[in-house]
Amino acid sequence: MVDGAWNERLLDFRTRSKRRTLVRIVTRWLDRCADDGYQAAELDNLDSFSRSKGLISKKQTRRYAAALVRKGHAAGLAVAQKNRAQWNGTVVGFDFAIAEECGRWKECADYIDHYGDLVLAVEYRKKDFRWTCRHFGAQLPVVRRDLALSPDGIRRWC
Repeated sequence: MVDGAWNERLLDFRTRSKRRTLVRIVTRWLDRCADDGYQAAELDNLDSFSRSKGLISKKQTRRYAAALVRKGHAAGLAVAQKNRAQWNGTVVGFDFAIAEECGRWKECADYIDHYGDLVLAVEYRKKDFRWTCRHFGAQLPVVRRDLALSPDGIRRWC
C-alpha cells in the first residue's frame, strides 16, 4: 500500500511472520549503522497505522517498534522515536526523540513529557523554526533544515 499524502510505501507488519521478516531486514541496516560508527538510529513511520485505512493497528505498530528497538540496542545503538508525538515510545525502550516539525504542529511539549530534554526538534520552515526557538530553544536543541536534509542545505541552530 502507498500512502498518497506522503508517497510512502507502508510496510505490512500485521502478522508475527511478517514482522520477523521485516525485523531481519532492518536489523541488517542497524548492524551496518553500528559497524559504520553511528551512535544512534531513528525509526520513522510509527504513525503508519493512521494512514493504512485500518489495515495496521496501533498494537501491531507497538510490537514492530519494540522489536526494532531491541535490535538497535543489541547493535549498540541508541534508538530514537521519530514522529507520533502523543505516544510514549519509552514504553518500548526508545532512548530519545526526533521531533520533526513539533513547533509547526505544536507537539514539542508532548515529546518533552515523554523524553524530557532528550528531544531534537527539527523544523523546515523559517517561521516554525523561530517559534520553536522562542518557546523551546532554551530547553531543547532546535535545528532548521531543508526538507531534503542535503549536506549543503540549510542547517541553523537557535
